[in-house]
Amino acid sequence: MPVYRIAELNIQLSPEYKETIDRLAPYLTDSTEVDFTVERDPEGFAAFEEKSNFPDRPDMNEGPFLYTKICKKILAEYNGFFFHSSALELDGEGYLFTALSGTGKSTHTRNWRKYFGDRVIMINDDKPIIRKIDGRFYVCGTPWMGKSDIGCNRVAPIKAIYVLQRGEENSAKRVSPGVVLKQLLEATLLPKTRDNMQKLLELFNDLFSSVSLILLTCNKDTDAARVAYEALD
Repeated sequence: MPVYRIAELNIQLSPEYKETIDRLAPYLTDSTEVDFTVERDPEGFAAFEEKSNFPDRPDMNEGPFLYTKICKKILAEYNGFFFHSSALELDGEGYLFTALSGTGKSTHTRNWRKYFGDRVIMINDDKPIIRKIDGRFYVCGTPWMGKSDIGCNRVAPIKAIYVLQRGEENSAKRVSPGVVLKQLLEATLLPKTRDNMQKLLELFNDLFSSVSLILLTCNKDTDAARVAYEALD
């Protein structure tokens, strides 16, 4: 069974469909060490398909199903969680931008690429994983990157997380997690068990005690990237 290096973990998977195999290819490793295995159990997959937007397309559902199981395992045992956001690396540090779908995450990170040029590397435009490794939080690329399909197999220490909202003028301010807690919780998969929910909240507490959390009101102008970046000063 092939082993893939995702979020700094060696994960054993056995994809059956070309769509999934091709998507996972950049993460394939020849390591024989395995941190955990994820399988496509028939009962769980059938239930997942029934709730999906493509109930008769197992080729399209296989990848998201495996990714969901990976995220649940990482939360339960490896100090990490899925975080719906557009994530980039600038000068070796990670910046994440979260908002409701359609609010402009991808537009904003595109402005960072225009403003900072080759200093920016896109890690994942939609579905990165955040992990706490050796006391520090990292944003990790994953094979699943949303409709834009922009990203790469890369990991960067997190410098800041931005919560985006639309506005006529560009402005940014540091906030406490409580101010935007609803948006932060909407950006992840909420666990069904009490123990895992407690783990998630503890990770949130540690994360936002160690990185900058910024509420960003922005328009579509490239200058929004400058305003966002300078808010860290």
